[in-house]
Amino acid sequence: MGDHQLRVMRVLACESRMQILQLLQERQRALPVDEVAAAVGLHVNTTREHLDRLVASGFVERSTEHRTTRGRPRMLYRSIDSAAVAAIDSKARAHLVSLLLEGYGQPMESPVTAAEMAGVAWAAELGCPGSEATGDPERDYAAQVDALVRHLEELGFEPERLDDDEVLALHHCPFADISSDRRGVICGAHLGLVRGILERHQGPLKVEALAPRGEGTACTLRLRREEAVAEAGSELVDA
Repeated sequence: MGDHQLRVMRVLACESRMQILQLLQERQRALPVDEVAAAVGLHVNTTREHLDRLVASGFVERSTEHRTTRGRPRMLYRSIDSAAVAAIDSKARAHLVSLLLEGYGQPMESPVTAAEMAGVAWAAELGCPGSEATGDPERDYAAQVDALVRHLEELGFEPERLDDDEVLALHHCPFADISSDRRGVICGAHLGLVRGILERHQGPLKVEALAPRGEGTACTLRLRREEAVAEAGSELVDA
């Protein structure tokens, strides 16, 4: 297994999903959910949820079992070829490159603001239908955090929940090798991406600030419940 594939697997940032993916890669055949659950030591329902996440992220494909005997066919899961997995990583990078180039040579009031707006549009292209507010603030809060973490995992940011989920440490930036003089635009796009995800999954959470990483540290994404957000809105914090 190559270094690139291992790097892409870390996008999942979840030990259980990594175990499932590694199992499917090792078996090299389609497996039913009960066999996967038994192999990794998880409940069948929990395993199915992880598999659904892997399917939605493009790491695993799902198919219906072909049966020659009576009985309801099972759903089978197979790991997708590593080349397809690598394409997921490059797709996220391609989005940012397009953001950086879209306004090149055109007058604009603020490149960072333009990048943030493009990041909001990027969130709409993630293939997630979003969700409306239920009227239960706690339920909506949990759904927003879960959706945000899921998308950040899939895009390779390796998020870690801190401080009652209102602070996320982003341990990896898929675009860290891009020149530091463009960091404001890159972070602006990421801030807009987060804002767009939270808008698509309605609830009380808003973005308060994104603090870029210092030397050898993680970026810090701070969130606040809507009723506690100042009118000034979101902002980028200088490193």
